[in-house]
Amino acid sequence: MPAESAREAQATGPAVASPAGVPGSIRRRLMLSLGALFVFAMVLLFVAARSYGRQAVDLSYDRLLAASALAMGETATVAGGRWSMDLPYAALDALAMAPDDRVFYSLRTPAGALVTGYEDLPGPPEALERRARRAADALRSAAGVPDGARDEPPVFFDAPYHGETVRFALVGHWVAGAPGEGRAWLQVGQTRRARDALAARITGAATAAIALLTVAALGLCGWSVRHALAPLGRLEAELAGRDAADLRPIATPVPAEMALAVGALDRFIGRLAANLDTLRVFIAEAAHQMRTPLATLRAQAQLALDEDDPLEQRRSLVAIERNAARLTRLLNQLLADASTAHRGSLQRFDTVDLVRILREALRDAVPQADPQPVVRLRCAVATAPLRGDALMLGEAIKNLVDNALKHGVVRGDDPDVVAELDIALQAAPAGRQEAPTAAEPDPAAAAGWELSVADRGPGIAPDEVAAVFDRFARGREAGAGGAGLGMAIVRRVADSHGGRIALQPRPGGGLVARLWLPAAGPAAAAPPSGGGAA
Repeated sequence: MPAESAREAQATGPAVASPAGVPGSIRRRLMLSLGALFVFAMVLLFVAARSYGRQAVDLSYDRLLAASALAMGETATVAGGRWSMDLPYAALDALAMAPDDRVFYSLRTPAGALVTGYEDLPGPPEALERRARRAADALRSAAGVPDGARDEPPVFFDAPYHGETVRFALVGHWVAGAPGEGRAWLQVGQTRRARDALAARITGAATAAIALLTVAALGLCGWSVRHALAPLGRLEAELAGRDAADLRPIATPVPAEMALAVGALDRFIGRLAANLDTLRVFIAEAAHQMRTPLATLRAQAQLALDEDDPLEQRRSLVAIERNAARLTRLLNQLLADASTAHRGSLQRFDTVDLVRILREALRDAVPQADPQPVVRLRCAVATAPLRGDALMLGEAIKNLVDNALKHGVVRGDDPDVVAELDIALQAAPAGRQEAPTAAEPDPAAAAGWELSVADRGPGIAPDEVAAVFDRFARGREAGAGGAGLGMAIVRRVADSHGGRIALQPRPGGGLVARLWLPAAGPAAAAPPSGGGAA
């Protein structure tokens, strides 16, 4: 974070601890990496330039040294079996162009006896001499010249002499009329002062150019990195300038490399906005729904306090208990609605068994009904695996059963009439368009599971089917005491599990609620399109 943005963040809000991660900034890490790479490349280029400068200087001076040696060899003669050489000073003058260098030479007979020059000059390394002789023999054989009738190619080598490093050239020169093979050995050496000075100048010039290029490249890289990271600064400025309640998607354009991260941030902001909206709606609706029951309870409590007749007080207490039970149910359904909304957004699903969840939900929901209903359960499968949240699925089943128990009976004038429910769980194969029959396919081939809850109540008018899935919505024939959240919870659970809920008229009177849920595994398909509105 730039210093200006950090100061602004400190001025506008409380300090937030930095998340755990790699310390340092991206810009610093990039510049350090690029700097290390350029320094390493500069060192390599420096070594290459120094090696090239030395080789280039040696090549130039070696040609001069070889020419001087050959010029000296041309003056070597043999008279009366005695060797002699008239030293050509022009050849020495050519080597004396470097004022700080000294020149050494020697001429030896084929037998190795010194004719003239320095007696203690070092010879070439044995391996180098053997290689030169093999090359000379190959040249003579290729040219058809008799052995000993052709000059040896010069051999160049460095050797210490009198406290300095001297560059030597050793030439085998053939002299006509000489005894034996007629080849004399002429060795000429020159100190490396001028060579090294010239090589140092070449290397220095190359190093200066390399250093200048490295500095320029680092500067260009610094500008490029700053320019490339500019969208991060603009993104930071947009986020820092937003109000806490501003949860719009990010509008700052970003490069393709940041698009995935910004998209993930936008999706996170969207989920946060949805959760906050759900929380605001829940708080507003809970306050609205609880205000009337609480006011009623208070009014009934005041009436009970004002009554002197014990019978009237008892009636008020019964009314208070009844309204308190309704308020408790309302609170439980509000909490269940908030819980399903939260767990549905998390989508932390595991493989669960719908048969086991159904039986546990019936144990929780049916005994609470008064009077006791008649419930007929038929499970066409022993297990019904699916990916889901057991708590949400159980809550949806309990709400389906609870709605059928409360609204699925026509009491009329008979107070002893009880609710009769037919509950069935069956495998629903892919492509089913009609209601399931008793003959079901192999559950292993099922694309989903269909749970039906059928009652014998007054049913729901066709124009009210879609509305009953809204929160706090209740049908015209619904009895007193409901909160209007049951079917909304069921639909939320079905949607979060990729299923659907449908309401259909039951032949002979009543209502059938069908809940379709996809099975676990790759066989799961889209829910059937037939049957009711969801």
